[in-house]
Amino acid sequence: MRWIYAGWFATIAVAIVVQFYLAGYAVFGFHGLNDFGPHLVVGDVIGIAILLGIGLAFAARVPWRLTIINIALFVLMFVQAVLAHTGVQVISALHVVNGILILGGTVNLVREAVSWARLQGGPAPASSPTPAQELVAR
Repeated sequence: MRWIYAGWFATIAVAIVVQFYLAGYAVFGFHGLNDFGPHLVVGDVIGIAILLGIGLAFAARVPWRLTIINIALFVLMFVQAVLAHTGVQVISALHVVNGILILGGTVNLVREAVSWARLQGGPAPASSPTPAQELVAR
């Protein structure tokens, strides 16, 4: 379950990079195309995935430090949604800065989750027996 948790957030990190691309595509779209629809949809999916990650954190029994980072990311996602629709350009411009914080926090969470999963050990990977082991088995 620990590797599923780490993989879940690695997938979210990739989705956040795609999110930055979609924002850039909408801003710099050719021929006057200014469509933020895909950016909005992927943002909602990321928010839901981070929320589900909190439940997954409890299922995987991750350390509280990781769970708190996960919760902080959800709070940042809520702030992200508010910043996108303030109507005040100076405040809404922080939407980009907050997005960078979300990406950095997610990458940090992935790094720590992978570290934690490695420390927990688990079943040894299947390997072929050494020549000495083969002789003993005969």
